[in-house]
Amino acid sequence: MGIKHTRLLSDFWPHGEVSRKYGLFLESEGFANRANVVLDEQGKVIFAKEYNIDHAPDMDEVLAAVARGK
Repeated sequence: MGIKHTRLLSDFWPHGEVSRKYGLFLESEGFANRANVVLDEQGKVIFAKEYNIDHAPDMDEVLAAVARGK
């Protein structure tokens, strides 16, 4: 993918803590909605999109957001 230095977050434990803060946790299902949130180096959200749970995110648009945020 050409990304050498990027911090990634997996919202595993505490279970759903981060997704709850972004309003993405589906309490009735017990897991987070499918979404990508990209932050810049200062922690500002530069891209956010929710996806249907049964569809994979468009990684090209996520990578484009990362490239713009550099």
